[in-house]
Amino acid sequence: MMESKRALLLSLLFPIFLLAGLTLKKQSTKSLGQSITLPISGYDPRDLLSGHYLVYRIDYGVDVCESGSFSDAASETFFVCPNEKRVELFKPSTCDLAIRGSCSHGRFVAGVEKYFVPQEQALRLEKIVQSGKASVVLAVSRDGQAVVKDLLINGKRWQNIDN
Repeated sequence: MMESKRALLLSLLFPIFLLAGLTLKKQSTKSLGQSITLPISGYDPRDLLSGHYLVYRIDYGVDVCESGSFSDAASETFFVCPNEKRVELFKPSTCDLAIRGSCSHGRFVAGVEKYFVPQEQALRLEKIVQSGKASVVLAVSRDGQAVVKDLLINGKRWQNIDN
């Protein structure tokens, strides 16, 4: 009886610890990671707004998935150096800010391609992103993991723009 209670307790606590660990890792990347601001645009006007998330394409300054051998490497992980406008298969030691990702359907995916917005602001922000006046601030860890810190409209935080 005691053994089954212990097993039940462990099975309930295990997912909670995993979720807490994931949250802690994302928060530490956001706090300690190096920041970079990159322009964004809507990537599919029919599905730009997915639930309460804006879905967009980030302009890294280089056509990542269309450049040479990387277009064939759909499942392979590689690094983009936006400041140097280059793509590398391994994290380059000379690039201070390398973002890790892979190609999916011809797009570079680094896990930062959507941003949560409140429902009442969603349609307005969707139109602004489509107009090309938006950018995102990313925090990038040393291992290339990126996290979205903020959404900017004309260089200002989206919460600070006039309705």
